[in-house]
Amino acid sequence: MRVLFCTWPAAAHLYPSVPMAQALRDAGHEVRVISHPSLLDTINATGLTGVSLGDEETLPQPLGAGRPISPDTYADLDRITKSFELDGYERYVWTYYRDYMLPAVRDFQPEGAPAGEPQYALDALVDHCRSWRPDLVLWDPTMPAAGVAARVSGAAHARILWGPDLFGWAHEQYTRCAKRSGDALLPEEPMTSSVRPMAERYGLPMTEELLFGQWTVNPVLERMRLPTVKRTVSMRWQAYTGPAVLPDWLREPPARPRVAITLGSSIRAWGRDSALLVNRVLEMVDGLDIEAVATLDASQLAVADRIPDNVRTVDYLPLTELLPTCSAVIHHGGHGSFGAALVNRIPQFVVMDPGYPMEAPITGRFLSESGVGTGVRVDRHTGAELRAGLSRLLTAPSFRDAAAELYTDLLTAPEPSEIIPVLERLTRHHQSRD
Repeated sequence: MRVLFCTWPAAAHLYPSVPMAQALRDAGHEVRVISHPSLLDTINATGLTGVSLGDEETLPQPLGAGRPISPDTYADLDRITKSFELDGYERYVWTYYRDYMLPAVRDFQPEGAPAGEPQYALDALVDHCRSWRPDLVLWDPTMPAAGVAARVSGAAHARILWGPDLFGWAHEQYTRCAKRSGDALLPEEPMTSSVRPMAERYGLPMTEELLFGQWTVNPVLERMRLPTVKRTVSMRWQAYTGPAVLPDWLREPPARPRVAITLGSSIRAWGRDSALLVNRVLEMVDGLDIEAVATLDASQLAVADRIPDNVRTVDYLPLTELLPTCSAVIHHGGHGSFGAALVNRIPQFVVMDPGYPMEAPITGRFLSESGVGTGVRVDRHTGAELRAGLSRLLTAPSFRDAAAELYTDLLTAPEPSEIIPVLERLTRHHQSRD
């Protein structure tokens, strides 16, 4: 069959789906990945075939959290948060969805876009689906336009997640609260209001499957998932973190315990002020009898007050090559970094940037509860306090034991190649072609 992957233009969104795409291709299926042209080089570096959604001059730029929601919509979303009766952690999850994920959905379907005006990303998706005629479209949860394009062309379609299902969880929280209050909280639920104009543009009825797919491929550990009732096909997380040339020094075993430092591609991509985070992490490892390998780019090194003697800096190195040599990892809480560390059964220390927390509170809480690591806000701790926490992570056997136990949970989910027959059956069932 022909399978089209559609991803939001960021490596952190693309890489979790690469093992599934490669497995399908290895099984003899035709595979393409469609995205904003800014991601094409990254797609092609994976060995997969990339397709452009159009040209950069006409397409909206992928700004994600940098694209503000209208003040009226933001005020409405802020108001209904108070009526959800969420605990502190759940309130953060909703806020993360509201401030980061919903704007990403609206990057390619701007809020309030007139129906008569060109919708370049949506129209390009529909045109490609009509011409190539995929049997199955697997789409990033921030790209529901791909679900619309699939239905227009008669293809089956499903979401493929790159982290906890914030979208399904938030939708169900809204629905539950609206039912409890007996009244609509907003003129329309946020995801529905984003997708409805796309459905109407192509004469489709607005259904829940356009929001969440006909099913969802979910690589997240079952015990880490947010509670939803969405139809799910579980898949084992397989770490893919990009290609690179292996440096000579990485071929030799480290003389001292090695600790990886990665602050994620999103902070780099969106030009966030990372001075506090960079310097706290460097202070954290300073003076310890370890070798720290920090994947920091030029902009991050430029804000560093000092590079400690026990820190080796590299611009980029795939975690799949670095982490097998490490005793622990310090990271920003992204699910890709979490998954790569999990595969290598090493303890994790999540450092939260208060100005750009993203997934960090979710990941940090899970690590603490499962005993695999810890998560802290760097603005609330000195370098010395963080150093003491890292020392404990490296010396207390319980963290590594818990990481090994969590790895066994990972192995209970089927590998990407093992779910291909399931995807084939579901595709035949859900296609709507003559």
